[in-house]
Amino acid sequence: MTAPLATASANPTGVAAPTQQAAIVAAATGMLRNARTITVPAVRFLALWGIGWGAVGAFTAFGIALAQDGLDLGPVLLVSLLFAEVVGFTALLSARMVFPLFAHLPYAVNLGLQILTLFSGTVFGSALILISQPLFSLARLRMIAMIVIINAVLAVVVGLALYTYDSMRRQIEGSYRALREKEAMERELEIAREVQRELLPRSFPEVEGLELAGACQPAIGVGGDYYDFLAFGEQQVGLVIADVSGKGIPAALLMAGLQGSVRSTAVPGVSPREVNGRLNDMLYRSSSSARYATLFYGLYDAHRRTLTYSNAGHLPALHFCAQGPVRLKADGIPLGMFSGYAYGQGSRTLERGDLLAMFTDGIIESPNLDGQEFGEARLIELLENNRQRDLNDIVLMVLQDLARWTGGAPPFDDATIVLARAK
Repeated sequence: MTAPLATASANPTGVAAPTQQAAIVAAATGMLRNARTITVPAVRFLALWGIGWGAVGAFTAFGIALAQDGLDLGPVLLVSLLFAEVVGFTALLSARMVFPLFAHLPYAVNLGLQILTLFSGTVFGSALILISQPLFSLARLRMIAMIVIINAVLAVVVGLALYTYDSMRRQIEGSYRALREKEAMERELEIAREVQRELLPRSFPEVEGLELAGACQPAIGVGGDYYDFLAFGEQQVGLVIADVSGKGIPAALLMAGLQGSVRSTAVPGVSPREVNGRLNDMLYRSSSSARYATLFYGLYDAHRRTLTYSNAGHLPALHFCAQGPVRLKADGIPLGMFSGYAYGQGSRTLERGDLLAMFTDGIIESPNLDGQEFGEARLIELLENNRQRDLNDIVLMVLQDLARWTGGAPPFDDATIVLARAK
């Protein structure tokens, strides 16, 4: 059973009212609706298409002439060629230029309009041809009527087949483009992941009387969690943990900028409260109010065995000492929300064997399959029961226990934990 939590409050120097409040100006440009592009066939394709259907018409005319002895081939050939072109171009133009206009309609209505377009277009074109050949048409009215009906059915079949082919081709091309874009994004994400790994500590500084360990697991390859150890000789070290709003590459970019700002601001002689104040003003000036970060910065002095800290809206760090776990209470707003904010500052003495734990919400707020969060109490129990073990083993144990808790579900958020133990 864990001991009840005490709270160590920072001693604020006073809170300055914000000098200005950030405003977001949004410009609406109108929404583009999902509309399909009408594709106009190329001239070369039209020529080849016309030649092909002309060949079909000529073949049909010769077949009719062979079947009926004494039939004048000239008029039959002319009418057959014109009929074939009507069928071909009615199917082509309908599939490429008219059918896309029906795409937003229900399937049954869409199909009905397609058939009606093809049938009526073929009949109308055939009627124009027959008007140009009135004597030939009247002499063979029954045969002409049969040919018109056959042509209309043929146009329907060809038009629907061509539109189906075009739809499948567009779908395949779209899938291919999406695959290429996904591969490119994965390559860029891998590069971003490598860059972010380089920003996190690859080794822990040697500090007199203090052991250090930490780990960060991004939720989606790259993320907005950040931790760092800033060595100021063998007697002092800065401990930083931060959580940038959002996930993914935008959060990672802001995290990288924050890391550079921390390393340029947190220098010897600058107190934790001053560091957070300067970081807050820098982030406020360089980003929108929708982008902010929580950050806990502690400065450990090995000679005095004291941790001086300031908290900018981050989850309270936990100090496991002889009196039990003590929460280092948050006493300031997140970085980047308002300018001119004066952060408070607190101090703790780390006796031999005391453990300091800093973490992000991806640790304690990760839910299991039933929606229950991992929780701070579970983390406290795990750390308190294992606080004498090797720090790297404790970090690994926490992450493994968190993975078992979530049951293999996608990560809820970036998960980061930093441990420091006095020796």
